[in-house]
Amino acid sequence: MGSRPLVPLLLAQAALFVAGVLAWLAFTHGLYANALLCLLAAAALVLSLSQRLVSARPLRSAAAPPAAAFSAALGRRRLQLLLDQVPSPILLRGQDDQIVAVNRAARQLFDTPYALPAPARQALTDDRQFRELTTPVRWQGAAYAVNRAELLENGETGDLVVLTDISADVRAAEAGALRDLLRVLNHELMNALTPVASMSRSALELLRDGDPHSIPTAIKAIERVVARTDGLQDFIGAYRAMTRLPPPVRTMVDLPLWFDVACDSFEAQWRDKGVALERAPPPDMQARLDEDQMWLAVGNLLNNAAQAALERPNPRVRLTAEQVEGALHLTIEDSGAGVASDYIDQVFLPFFTTKATGSGVGLSLARQIAQAHGGTLALLPSDPRDPDRLGGARFRMALSL
Repeated sequence: MGSRPLVPLLLAQAALFVAGVLAWLAFTHGLYANALLCLLAAAALVLSLSQRLVSARPLRSAAAPPAAAFSAALGRRRLQLLLDQVPSPILLRGQDDQIVAVNRAARQLFDTPYALPAPARQALTDDRQFRELTTPVRWQGAAYAVNRAELLENGETGDLVVLTDISADVRAAEAGALRDLLRVLNHELMNALTPVASMSRSALELLRDGDPHSIPTAIKAIERVVARTDGLQDFIGAYRAMTRLPPPVRTMVDLPLWFDVACDSFEAQWRDKGVALERAPPPDMQARLDEDQMWLAVGNLLNNAAQAALERPNPRVRLTAEQVEGALHLTIEDSGAGVASDYIDQVFLPFFTTKATGSGVGLSLARQIAQAHGGTLALLPSDPRDPDRLGGARFRMALSL
C-alpha cells in the first residue's frame, strides 16, 4: 500500500506524539501552563480518535455515509491545522519509502507541497535508510536534532521524525571548542617558542664573543634549538592531520575479520615490549563503517592503552566488541594508573597530553572519527567492584548499526 492511505491515521498519531513531546519540553523548562495546554490538546485528540474508531465503518471505506465522511474530513482538517502550528518540521515515511512533509514547517523547510524531492532526501539521509535517521542532520546551513518513532496501524508501518533546530546550540558548542583549541594552541606554541628564542639568543651572544672556548657551548645551544623546532614541526604536522580528516566512506565490513586485523596489528607492535592483549571473539556480524579510519581510531586508543599499561608491572590491554541494543560497542581498557580526576574533562582536547613525548592528538582524532560515523567515544568511570577490571582507563566507542 502507498503512504497516502496511511497518512490520515498517522497524522493523528503524529499529533499525539508531538503534543507529548511539547508537553514534556514545556514541563522540564518550567512552562507549566504551556504543558497543560499541550496535554489538553492531546486529550482532545484522544477523544476524537476514540469517536472515529468506534464508528460503524473504517475511515478509509469508500461507502461511508456522507455525514460520517464529512466528520472524518473535518477531524483530519483539525489535526492538520494543529500540526501546522507546530514550529518543528515533521516528516513521515510510508510503506512505499516516500518521505512526506507532514506540517507547514516541513513544507516550508524543504520547499515542497507533499513529498520531499530527491535532492532534499539525499541531503537529509546521506545514503542512510530513513529508519537509521537518529543522529543530527544538516540542511541549508542549519543543524537539526532528530526524534524518531515507529508507527504501526492495520499492519502498515511508518516512521515519524520530528526535526528540532539546534543551530544555536551547535554554534555555541563550536565556539567553545574553538576557544579550547586556541587556548591549547597558544599554550603549546608558547612552550615551544620561548626556549627556542632564549637558546638562540644565548648562542648568538656566545658566537659574537669570538672566544673559541664558547663555540662548543654555542653549538650545544643550537642543537637544542633544532630539536625544539623539530618538535614544533611534528606538532604542526599533527594539527594538519586532524584538520584534513576526510569524511568516512562507510561500507559493510565483516566485523570478526576487521577485529582480527586490529588485534594482529597491535600485537605486532607491542608484544615484544611485553604488553599482553586480552581479546574475546566479537559477534559474527556485518558493520557499516570506514574500516581504515576505524583502524586508525582504535589503533590510537590501543597505543595509548599500551603506553599507560607499561607504567606498571604486568602490562595488559583488553579489546572487546559487543552488540548492544542496535549499537556496536568497542571497549579498550588498560592496566595502567588510569586518568587522574583533574584531567578527566581535558583528555579529549586536541593536543592535551600528560606524556613527555605525546602529541595529544590520538584521543581527539579517535573521537572525531567516531562522531563522523554518527557515534560517540567516552571515558568510562572506573568501578572498583568489578572483579574483571584491569584497573586503568577504559574507553568505549559506540557506533549505530
